[in-house]
Amino acid sequence: MIHFMPLPRIAPLPTTIKTICAAPALAALLCMTPATAAPLCDAFTSADQMPHKYRKLAPVLSGSPTDWIITADQMKTNYTPDSEAQALLARIVAAFRAQGTELAILMPPPRPLVAGQSQLEALSGGPVQYDTQAVSAEFHQMVAELRAAGALAPDLLNVATQDDALRDAYYYRHDTHWTPVGAAQSAVALAEEVVAKATAPDPQPSSATPHEGWQAADLSAFAGRDVRRPAPTSTDSFVEKGSLAKMTKNVCAKPIAPVEMPIPAFEPDNDDDTLGLLADTSDRPQILLAGSSFSNRYKKDAYRVAHAISAALGADVTNHSVSGGGAIGAIEGVVNAGLLDAPGAYDLVVWELPYTEGVTSISTLRQLLGALELRRAPQPIAVAEMEADGKTKLPLSDISPSLLTVRAPEAKLQRIKVDLRFADGTKTTLSLARRAAVPASLRSPLWTLSLAGLDGRGLKTATLRYDGSKLGTGAVVNLF
Repeated sequence: MIHFMPLPRIAPLPTTIKTICAAPALAALLCMTPATAAPLCDAFTSADQMPHKYRKLAPVLSGSPTDWIITADQMKTNYTPDSEAQALLARIVAAFRAQGTELAILMPPPRPLVAGQSQLEALSGGPVQYDTQAVSAEFHQMVAELRAAGALAPDLLNVATQDDALRDAYYYRHDTHWTPVGAAQSAVALAEEVVAKATAPDPQPSSATPHEGWQAADLSAFAGRDVRRPAPTSTDSFVEKGSLAKMTKNVCAKPIAPVEMPIPAFEPDNDDDTLGLLADTSDRPQILLAGSSFSNRYKKDAYRVAHAISAALGADVTNHSVSGGGAIGAIEGVVNAGLLDAPGAYDLVVWELPYTEGVTSISTLRQLLGALELRRAPQPIAVAEMEADGKTKLPLSDISPSLLTVRAPEAKLQRIKVDLRFADGTKTTLSLARRAAVPASLRSPLWTLSLAGLDGRGLKTATLRYDGSKLGTGAVVNLF
């Protein structure tokens, strides 16, 4: 039985997005345009000077304690999925539709793009090897590819940069996440896309993203709904201490004050709110949110993402997001746990994932697609025990499998490498990965890799590599 998590109601607040930069206290923290400034400390300029746990984040752009702090991992420049990734995304959308639900992909925009070129150059003290115009084009193209694959995908870069006030309020400068303001505006953009697609015909995907089993989207549950928007005022707020502020304190021995931001309230919906407990909500659409720390911060939905989506669409939202779960920790867990198996359980699944993860990883996409395809797979055509020495080799040429599934009930593994060899002598290495942060309710002994689209290359063998000491007993590989 699926239980819906209660969503807190938000009351009115005396600060609007437009007046954030006019408020002296908030302006000092959020709306400064830095002149060329020295970094918070010299250690930020080189990985060699950083403590080991932070080295992958260097070099770090920074200025005064109220300026943006931007780490190296956020300066990613490639967002557009290649042709293989595009085809896999289309199959993923089709697989969700086969489960009876639509897929929306909600990706917050890169922080450097929201900060802007002039901010980056001011923090670095000169030109930077990061062209915001070129990277923005990459991000917009990614959104176009997601839509071509059949997913609902609001372009949140357009949302975050639509005016100076929202650009300043969308992200915290001392933390990697969006603010409640950014989350609320993103939820509205998602709602607008959902309602628009619910009332417009769904065209056949372009030839750039061909896939089998295509069918039109069914968003009838959202047809004719009005999108609710944040009210002009609100009385609730959230104080963010900031993960980057913590890093600054640990590395530079400089404190950065916590930042308080308003939690936008939404205009009341007469159908749902005026009758309170007496309101009939039986016809409300059902949405499942499977995201990252953007939607599950401090072991709760600190930025009220689920509430904002619920309020904007007048829907019930169940939040299964996982902080530290990576790109697919939450959504793969939801699929493996069978939460989508009941017919009509959800009208929409929202896959929220960080821009630092993106949708370019073939391994990640094949793992999610594998989990989806396994729900409808027939009996396995071959089974093999996994070897305790950390390597298991499987012949594939005579069976042409479409799925490779590891069942490891006692494993404490977090990664399995899969080397695929083809008839022409080439090799492709893919990875099955798990994050320890995924809660027990969403964990599964199954690790599945989709081999869709590879049969034409003449698959010869698959060799699995892993830490044999963490395999446990009873581990097998199933081929479907």
